[in-house]
Amino acid sequence: MKTAILIDSLLYRDDATFLLELVLNLFPNSEIYTITHKRGGILGTIETRPIVSSFLSHKSSDPEVLSKNFWIMPTAVKGIPFHGSIEKVIVLSRGYIHGLNLPEHVEKLLYIIDWDLIDQTKVSWFQKLFIPYVNDWREKALTKYPKIAVSSEALKHSLHLPNAEVVAPTYRTEEYPFVKDEDHNFLFTHHLLFTHDLKLDEIRSILKVLTEKGETVRVLGPEAHLDAIKKEFPKVEFGGDHCESTSALYSHQAKAIWDFSKTFFPSKAFGGLATGRPVVVRDLSVNREYLTSGAHFLPDFSQESLLETLKDVDQHYMSADRKVLRRLGLKWNERLFKSRMVKFLNKNE
Repeated sequence: MKTAILIDSLLYRDDATFLLELVLNLFPNSEIYTITHKRGGILGTIETRPIVSSFLSHKSSDPEVLSKNFWIMPTAVKGIPFHGSIEKVIVLSRGYIHGLNLPEHVEKLLYIIDWDLIDQTKVSWFQKLFIPYVNDWREKALTKYPKIAVSSEALKHSLHLPNAEVVAPTYRTEEYPFVKDEDHNFLFTHHLLFTHDLKLDEIRSILKVLTEKGETVRVLGPEAHLDAIKKEFPKVEFGGDHCESTSALYSHQAKAIWDFSKTFFPSKAFGGLATGRPVVVRDLSVNREYLTSGAHFLPDFSQESLLETLKDVDQHYMSADRKVLRRLGLKWNERLFKSRMVKFLNKNE
């Protein structure tokens, strides 16, 4: 049976492309359909497959290409040419690609990874006029799929899909090695802060509270826009945006990992737990769902909330059982994801 795998975007490597790679391993002869693809931008298994994309691939390879063209997303998706030889389609949707026109005879399975790939609050004033139209299109497209899975109970609830199955995602657990207790002869020296999905005023508020309390802070993540903050906090170490293995090096000696990513799965937080360290995250339903222990939930970025959270971290970071945190961090591993996905797809390995 000839199979196609659909995913919204192939512009850079992220948690969604990692899930795609795992699914591709289950279907070695499958081809890929996507809205936009940057040739050579992904590498690995993905680039060895035939990849069919929309006309947006020719407009830009910028990660913002989808949000810049939000208003024509239905047109772009519907215009992707679909090969008539395809008999089975597995859709890894982040909110849009599931709207592709598919023949009636094709077996269709939908796994909704995310629904908010595009931040609709940040599209231009002109594109905001098209929000009702685009959202109506993608919601109606869900009715084409007799079998749907989602990445979290939170997403299942927000999309009002009571019959959907929850298949927990995974992340690159092998990138987070563990330093055993008998080899653990260093002190917890710093707080590790990720800049992903943080506004400038939020970063400034966090750094102000931590540094005024005499804490050492190391910062990882996008930083090209942080020149003013670097000058304001000269004692803070900014390490740049790196892969998971580099993040793990900083995590081992951290009192806590502060990660405020707005993602469909708290992979950076799980990475911190996997190195045996507690995490501080946004108080979001998906974080509450998956981070059942070892996490401090920040309700907002007010000085009062930050001070209270820091106090809580100070009281518990030394006593945290590193092996227990490690087990929590590895709970949603690649093997479990693959086995549950195989079950959802009714396919034997």
